[in-house]
Amino acid sequence: MARKKRDTEPEIADLPAPAERRPNARVFADIAASTKSFRPARETLRRVRAVPTIFPYVDLKTRVGGWPIDRVGLVHGPSNHGKTIFCHGLGLSFLRRHHMYCLVDAEMTTPITWCETLLGSYTDADGFLASRPSSYEETCDDIRRTAEGLADARAKGRVERDTTALFVIDSIRKLVPKNLMARIEKHGADGKDGSVDGYGGRAAQLKAALNAAWLDELVPLMYHTGCAILFVGRESDDVNASARDRQFGNDWKLTGGKALYFDSSVVCRVSLGGKVTIGDEDSKEVVGERHLVEIHKTKVAAKQDRVEKAYFHTSNGRRTPEGFDRARDLLRLGTDLDVFKKSGSWIAFDGRRWQGEVKFCETADPDVLDAIEAACRAKFAEDAAAHADVVGESASGET
Repeated sequence: MARKKRDTEPEIADLPAPAERRPNARVFADIAASTKSFRPARETLRRVRAVPTIFPYVDLKTRVGGWPIDRVGLVHGPSNHGKTIFCHGLGLSFLRRHHMYCLVDAEMTTPITWCETLLGSYTDADGFLASRPSSYEETCDDIRRTAEGLADARAKGRVERDTTALFVIDSIRKLVPKNLMARIEKHGADGKDGSVDGYGGRAAQLKAALNAAWLDELVPLMYHTGCAILFVGRESDDVNASARDRQFGNDWKLTGGKALYFDSSVVCRVSLGGKVTIGDEDSKEVVGERHLVEIHKTKVAAKQDRVEKAYFHTSNGRRTPEGFDRARDLLRLGTDLDVFKKSGSWIAFDGRRWQGEVKFCETADPDVLDAIEAACRAKFAEDAAAHADVVGESASGET
């Protein structure tokens, strides 16, 4: 039976606004003041802050208009399907708004020439830093020092007050602690079974425990320093996957421990959505790749579907410059948002017309693409603004 409301019990919406007339207001304020951390919720639980990216389709699907900061994120996917390229695109987005992009190349495989292809002139940006650490501990220390150093620079007015940083760990699996082998050998010697291939799985367990302990530090560190960190995770075959999962390509699982998933505010899976081709069957030419970004988890805004899907494209350089294919990204997004007017094979936007998608992708100039992106973002700007604040100056310069 529902509780009967007392005659003297006020409706929440009817409470008087002035603090002196609110029941218990002064008492609650005094109690909060006596603590180190409790404050009125609106002062503590601030809005999501996000940096707009070069992937407007992804910005649409996050519903915060960009990549969220003050948080931990995770990107995973099959090998060679575009997850590292996606991370570089996010890093470029931060650099274009005068933030920092700090790459931990634990894989020891990223050549500077690839950065030149993807980042262009931003390869030499002051805020682009890279590290090839010798140990897990070195990475932890360097990220702590960099994040705290940036927060200190903001506090002293040496950089703009909204300046932030994106740390990318590529990949977490390749960070090896100094004393890991000694600990593995000890566990192998203490147990009945020990093997050269990981001493009964103890290596993976110890790394997962270290990841969980580091995340206990990183979650508050990113929040208090106003930065973001993104882990690149690896997948392994899931031997227990159902027949349905195998049919639809979901027969995988994440490595590195459950904490990487649970402590992340945004979890994306990047996979190859297909080849971009032009021409008919007899003269088909591959000109790039289409990458699928699936948002499996988000703590920054509600999802419209169980898994949100977005796309970005890359060019192999045969028809358009090698690297990110912005025109094809906007063609896909603009079509989905009804920004273009189409009649047969003709595509029209703001008085300009192109006969066919190939002609559009190969001839649309940067000014036109800027206008198309602005029109696309206007479609979801109100929703994004309701959930988040933009961080940093407007994007500038060529890639």
